[in-house]
Amino acid sequence: MRESVLGPFGMESSTYAQPLPDGLCAKAATGYYADGKEVKGRFHIYPEMAAAGLWTTASDLARVAIGIQKALAGQANPVISQSMARKMLTAEKGSSGLGWGVQGSGNTLRFSHGGRDEGFDALVTAYAEVGSGAVVLINANENSGAVKRVVEAIAQQYQWPNP
Repeated sequence: MRESVLGPFGMESSTYAQPLPDGLCAKAATGYYADGKEVKGRFHIYPEMAAAGLWTTASDLARVAIGIQKALAGQANPVISQSMARKMLTAEKGSSGLGWGVQGSGNTLRFSHGGRDEGFDALVTAYAEVGSGAVVLINANENSGAVKRVVEAIAQQYQWPNP
């Protein structure tokens, strides 16, 4: 992953190392449950590396979205070709593409992926052709819709179509 994806995308603050190396561990947020209690040990270590093993930052996840946007636009990309970007953003089953939820078309084509690990919620959402997007990471599992509200506020501020 470091050689094929993380490095080429410039994701220097991301790793699949388990447990998290000491230098990064000190920078990692502590997760919290909906009741406000801290996750025991600050965060959970998952054996399911592909699904829950990525340690990352909002900036690094934004680099992925930007890489997909650039690939779709035909700009050189060491990770994803233009044809693969198109496949990733084509709904195959319902509103799911390859690894992304997809909605809309043309200038309103948006791709997104949310996640939840013990004590953390996340959402990446971006417009494929317009170049807009946002990454929201919070260190809480709470069901108030905070992540969605943050994205809606960003959408309103930047006048996104059909947020």
